[in-house]
Amino acid sequence: MPLILAGLILLFGSFVQGAIGFALGMIAVPLLVDAGYSLSQAVALTTLAIGIQVMAGAWQLRDHIPWADVKLAALARCATVPIGITLLLLVEDVNGADVKPLVGIGVLIGVAIRLAAPRQLKRDLPLPLSLAAFATSGLLQGMVAMGGPPLVLWMTTRNFRARQARAFTMTLFLLNAPIQVLLLLFLSRTMSLEVVATALLLSPLIYLGTTIGVRAGDQFNKLLLNRLALAVLVVIAFNAIF
Repeated sequence: MPLILAGLILLFGSFVQGAIGFALGMIAVPLLVDAGYSLSQAVALTTLAIGIQVMAGAWQLRDHIPWADVKLAALARCATVPIGITLLLLVEDVNGADVKPLVGIGVLIGVAIRLAAPRQLKRDLPLPLSLAAFATSGLLQGMVAMGGPPLVLWMTTRNFRARQARAFTMTLFLLNAPIQVLLLLFLSRTMSLEVVATALLLSPLIYLGTTIGVRAGDQFNKLLLNRLALAVLVVIAFNAIF
């Protein structure tokens, strides 16, 4: 039963991410925790799902990767992902009941950042602010697998073309995913190779959800899909909190 639930959750999250370009982590983590997975397991499953989802895309877009920005962002995220994982494990050890509200609050913060992003001006940020955005992304990625919103906000200040923006985020997730999963395997008491095997077993569903989502995104109004996805995220967040 947990495997079936995980498959349905990752199928739905992949569909939404394929359609609008974000939200897999914000959808999957709270629902997986609600389905009985530990936070470590939910974060690892989601991280692996994102890695599986973007692997082919990053290769296809390799000629559009803005390496100068990727190197800086990857270094900052690599430095803070372990801090996020440490906080994740502390929360699990102190009180498991605190996990779901924490994840719900993380989702609401992600939604708020995403709503703020379109209003940002296109301008290069000072280096300290860029580093802060990347570090925050790594912290949230390590703690609740939701490192996307700070990256989305940062990219609104750049003149990236669509392919560059997609290549940027995909490459970052691919570079950080192995570190995150390995740290969880070594440090978390609830994480195991079985979770890795589960993600690999569910990879066809992740691919299917992504494929259908991309086609839906091409067929329907993008703004409407974004609003529907954000509404779903708010419902999921409040369900986790209360």
